[in-house]
Amino acid sequence: MKKNLIIILLSISTLYTMGQQVYFETGVAVSAFDYKNSQGETIDNLFGSNNFFVQSGFRAVSSIYRMNYSAGISYASYGARGSDSLVGNYFDWDVDYIGIDLGMDYELIKKRFTRRSVSDFNVYIKTTLSPEFLVHGTQTINHDVYNLIGAEQFKYPYLFVRGGIGVCYSVNKLITVYTEYMGGKGFPFKASDQEKLRINSHNIGIGLYINLPSYRSWK
Repeated sequence: MKKNLIIILLSISTLYTMGQQVYFETGVAVSAFDYKNSQGETIDNLFGSNNFFVQSGFRAVSSIYRMNYSAGISYASYGARGSDSLVGNYFDWDVDYIGIDLGMDYELIKKRFTRRSVSDFNVYIKTTLSPEFLVHGTQTINHDVYNLIGAEQFKYPYLFVRGGIGVCYSVNKLITVYTEYMGGKGFPFKASDQEKLRINSHNIGIGLYINLPSYRSWK
C-alpha cells in the first residue's frame, strides 16, 4: 500500500506541471460484479448496488484540434449482493478503491454564444484507463463479515477501461461546469485460474473545470 501511495503522489506532482485546467467531479457509481466460481458457474441472482465516486485532477489541450487529455486520482466504492437458494446463503460485497485516471476526450460540438466567453457549450466523447487499488473491502456471508484485504479475488489491482459522453458549459472565463456518463469494466491485473471476478461500473457525475493561467482553448 505504501508503494501505491508513493506512485500516486509522484503522479500528482507530474500532472500539476502539465495541467492547464483543474477538475473536481463527484457522482453515482452504479456497479455490478461478474463472478465465476472454480467450476465456471455464475451466481444468477447477483445484483449490483449504487455507491459514489469522487475524482480530481488536471486537464490540458493537446496539439490535435479539439482533443484534450487528462490525468488525476479517484476514490470509488463498488458493491454487489446476492443469495444462493440451494444452501440458503446471503452474500454482500462492499469495496473501496483509489485509482489513477488517464483520459482523453474529443469535442464533437463546440459552440460560442458570446464574444467574451472562452467556449460556452461543448459536447464531447471520452475514454479512460484507470489502474485502481483496493483500500477497504468487506464481504458479508449471512451474519459473518470478512475482511477482503489480501483475499484472492481482490488482492491484485484492477484496470478499469471506460468510455462515455459529456456536456460542459462555460459559466465565465474561469469556471466551466460539466456532467458526464462513463461506463466500463474492471479487469484484475492477475486472476486465479479457478475463480474469475470482473467489476462493471456506470458512473454518472457532475463536476467543475477551473482554468489555470496557462489555459488556452482551440477556437
